[in-house]
Amino acid sequence: MSKVQATLGIAVLLAGVILMTSIPDLYLIALAVGLSVFLFGMAMAIKPQFFVSYLMKTTENNVLLSFDDGPDPVNTPLVLDILKKHDATAMFFLIGKKIQGNEALIRRMHAEGHLLGSHSYSHDPMIGLWGRKKTTLDISAGHEVLQTVVPEAGNWYRPPFGVTNPTIAFALRKCGLQAVGWTVRSYDTVKKDPEKLLENLKLKIKGSDIVLLHDTQPLTVSILEPLIGELKRRNLTTKAELN
Repeated sequence: MSKVQATLGIAVLLAGVILMTSIPDLYLIALAVGLSVFLFGMAMAIKPQFFVSYLMKTTENNVLLSFDDGPDPVNTPLVLDILKKHDATAMFFLIGKKIQGNEALIRRMHAEGHLLGSHSYSHDPMIGLWGRKKTTLDISAGHEVLQTVVPEAGNWYRPPFGVTNPTIAFALRKCGLQAVGWTVRSYDTVKKDPEKLLENLKLKIKGSDIVLLHDTQPLTVSILEPLIGELKRRNLTTKAELN
């Protein structure tokens, strides 16, 4: 029995108990709100793996730098240049609709030893509210357009915004994709100060971590080289490896 099935089963039992007792409507509303908040929290959280099972770590003494939301024609090449300079490889989760016109960039990623995964086709902020058919078509299209450019691309997927639910879990099973999570979130899309971002990452990162970054951000480009240098000083490798 899955966690989702267990939760729904408990919800049904609770509903039955409520119907057979004289619990006031206020308590019923509070229970419904509480269950909704819990399920929403699980949909937004990576580590509990409530709806979807994730790959959550890289090999020991390694740090996997992962980049979402690309390819970006300006910043992604700069990220690739830095990685190549330091003999580092990473993992890129690519938005399907951004691949067209950037095929050469995707092929460069593959040729330089980086792992490639899909990040949906649309990266629509409402994807977590869609039905099964629309969700499956979008996730499938994102993966197919990637494999059209690089047939050897792995069957990896990272949910936009980290949102999962039973519908997304169904779509991943249907498409034969494995979700990849993260253990360190940089928040490089909202932070403004490069020094604070870099120091925060230095404090958080340890061996076997997967770090969530974005190759769409000039801020990320600015801290990438010193971050790799710090990891080297700790004798941590930066290779595209999953465990």
